Amino acid sequence: MELRQLRYFARVADTLHFGRAADKEFVAQSVISAQIANLEKELGFRLFDRNSHRVSLTPAGEVFLVDVEHTLTVLGLAVDQARDVAAGRTKKLRVGVFGEGAGPLTHLILSAFRAAEPDADLHYVELTMTNQLSALADGEVDVALLRLPVSDERFTVEPLFAEPRVAVVPAGDELAAADSLVVGDLLDRPFAVAAAGTPSAWRSYWSFDAQRGERSRVGGEVRSILESLATVAYGNAVDTFPSTAAVLFPHPGVSYVPLRDAEPSSLALVSDARPSSEDLINRFREVAANIVDHYLHLVPGAVRLGPDGSAASEE
Repeated sequence: MELRQLRYFARVADTLHFGRAADKEFVAQSVISAQIANLEKELGFRLFDRNSHRVSLTPAGEVFLVDVEHTLTVLGLAVDQARDVAAGRTKKLRVGVFGEGAGPLTHLILSAFRAAEPDADLHYVELTMTNQLSALADGEVDVALLRLPVSDERFTVEPLFAEPRVAVVPAGDELAAADSLVVGDLLDRPFAVAAAGTPSAWRSYWSFDAQRGERSRVGGEVRSILESLATVAYGNAVDTFPSTAAVLFPHPGVSYVPLRDAEPSSLALVSDARPSSEDLINRFREVAANIVDHYLHLVPGAVRLGPDGSAASEE
């Protein structure tokens, strides 16, 4: 089994078209076809169902793709790290951010860290609902700005602040005309829920499963803010966001309505410290905490959180 065969397989799985895959790999289509055929022969099962009209993954191909994509990602990271060492760039920090991150403070935090550590190689990595923790566990990012709950003993979780939540409803829905809503107004509605692979506690929190006493009706499974907005706008579902997301993600098909009695959304710095990046992670923590202390007023209704996740007392 060759690395190029795995790369070609992943490319065809992404495009579901042998010709387009060949164009992206800058090889002839016959090369792609031959290598996939050789790979299937070696594996002993078909990866694709294909005819003159369409190409699709077989069930076995879908399972195989998950590990192949992980293998290619890890290998790419290993190459990047080796290149950094060879070039003398050993101070590297990969910061993962999901959705709105820390809202208007995200830019301030990253800019302040860049100023504080000008020699560090800073990388911004966009995360999804489904990979926000696995990216940390697999070493794809060193530290992440994530929304709680995060209940995983592998990670260090430092709560930063909490802010109000809003309901996300279709623009033409009767709920969109309300000045504010309560949680009970949403419980019987189908939700845009986080897709399979997302930590269950996180998935349940945003769709009020605890308040309902059972899982929500599923209006659609989503992995990102944009997918959630589309599901609300065009699938007649609802969702809940931190209030800053309403500012950063305007959409003509949805309305954001304040929720009077919803538990606030807490933003935390989450890390899986390793020896190669622990010093930079600690420095990033210091910078982030300092920005939150000085600029939290930029997040309407936000309160600073202490280490235990409760509101910090003001002196």
